[in-house]
Amino acid sequence: MMSGITRPPVRWHGAKFLMSRQILPHLPSHRLYTEVYGGGAGVLLHKPRSHAEVYNDLDEDIVNLFRVLQDTSAAARLIELLRLTPFARAEFELAYEWSPEPVERARRLVIRSFMGFGSNAHSSTQRGHQSTGFRSNSNRSGTTPAHDWANLPEAYPAIVARFRGVVIEHRDAVEVLQRHDGERALHYVDPPYVHDTRSMFKGGKSAYKHEMDLAAHKCLLGVLRGLKGMVVLSGYAHPLYDAALDDWRRIEFEAYADGARPRIEVLWINPSAAAALDREHAGIGVTPLFCGGAA
Repeated sequence: MMSGITRPPVRWHGAKFLMSRQILPHLPSHRLYTEVYGGGAGVLLHKPRSHAEVYNDLDEDIVNLFRVLQDTSAAARLIELLRLTPFARAEFELAYEWSPEPVERARRLVIRSFMGFGSNAHSSTQRGHQSTGFRSNSNRSGTTPAHDWANLPEAYPAIVARFRGVVIEHRDAVEVLQRHDGERALHYVDPPYVHDTRSMFKGGKSAYKHEMDLAAHKCLLGVLRGLKGMVVLSGYAHPLYDAALDDWRRIEFEAYADGARPRIEVLWINPSAAAALDREHAGIGVTPLFCGGAA
């Protein structure tokens, strides 16, 4: 894992920041890396730096945050503003109002994320998104949310350093996959999970601004099967995925969803990625493609 990155930049629904330790061993060496449903960039932030890296998401707020973090002066201003922001209900409520100024918009996203209940507090409350309350609880056995907030700014410099040199896209995931494909590419794909597998989606509530229906999942699976590069795909078991990827390697492990509910996560690994992993484990003809370490 990358050293020095102790906290995610935002609490993001479905993020793999903690789960990355279980995912990284299944990522073969590569020259180009894409994370096309980037969210909080949980895997990218922890993996060794590769020659070229592409982050993508359709959510304009999270893309704006990473653009701010790539601008040295804007990132410094954001970190200072976070230090000056009290852990207060009034700040949380104000954060749901849109701001046209990039640094302030990023600050409000971080506030919604860390001051709200649930990992989907970053979403706005419009169009059926899951609404959350202010995390004012003070009876936890460990640190309180207010303590965590006070320490958050110290985590950002390492994130800023790691994201230097990463291409930031704001396009449809399929377009980015096809644009950046190649035999030495590794695509880590973590789409919004199929609705039927997610308890949060019941009642019409959504966790993301850009959800995917079953037809979109079917389309994505077809595209993934046609890529030249290596693919590692995250999800929950579902008949559509199980049938479409029956010739891919399948890895299962237990993880905890919101509310500490244990779920079985699945990694589907396409044949070229599985073959590369097998060669690496056997030590046959392996030339490491990672370049450099922590920035």
